[in-house]
Amino acid sequence: MPHALTERQKECLDYIRGYIAENESSPRLEEIATYLNVTSPTAHKLLEALQSKGYLYFGRDKVSGFFVRLIDRAGSAETMVEIALAGKIDGYGEVFDFPQELGHFASVLIGSKPDELFALVVMEDIPQASMLASDFIIFDWGKKPQPGDICIAPIGDRFFLVQVTSSSFEDTPSLVAAQYYPIPEKLARPDPDLVLNWYPLAHTEATHDYFIQVAEVQRWQIGPLDPKLVVATALRLIRALAF
Repeated sequence: MPHALTERQKECLDYIRGYIAENESSPRLEEIATYLNVTSPTAHKLLEALQSKGYLYFGRDKVSGFFVRLIDRAGSAETMVEIALAGKIDGYGEVFDFPQELGHFASVLIGSKPDELFALVVMEDIPQASMLASDFIIFDWGKKPQPGDICIAPIGDRFFLVQVTSSSFEDTPSLVAAQYYPIPEKLARPDPDLVLNWYPLAHTEATHDYFIQVAEVQRWQIGPLDPKLVVATALRLIRALAF
């Protein structure tokens, strides 16, 4: 159980909580020191005290640089997990060097199973998805894809990030249930066979011809995606910390 804090330790912890809530990444040691108007060694000692009292975990690695992870953020129990860095993403959203053990980093997540998580690093900006080079995307092998999710899916024998737009019945691509009465048997079933409507995450007018070429080379029949073909579903984007 976390121990009581001094006023200075509480000020430091409140700053870190506010920074993470606003930026979805932790502050650098120098930023903490500047905010508290202390030297970096003094800020480091404050972090050591907060870590020993069970409020956070901090460190440095080759993937994230310096990082701070809260063990209890805003009163919600969270789990610290080590996430394997298993591949890379290029500017077209293609996944490569996957799956490989390229490194790992610590992150705090709620309700996820650590053995079902991995991450990919973005190597080039994907502006249409607001992804920047050096961002990390955490994926879950077991999460069922839903409309709005970003997933890893095959185009032939290559893997790309795709955006799921909606789900529909395979033989009824444009279905409005309210138009049917009585309700067809397929609609009444609790577990209908749905497919996912999607598009490549990096698709734009500028990249359209590229994806058509990929589909032709891979002999991929463009159409709805069987959910069973989804490799993994994205959970979170983490913006890399500055060194």
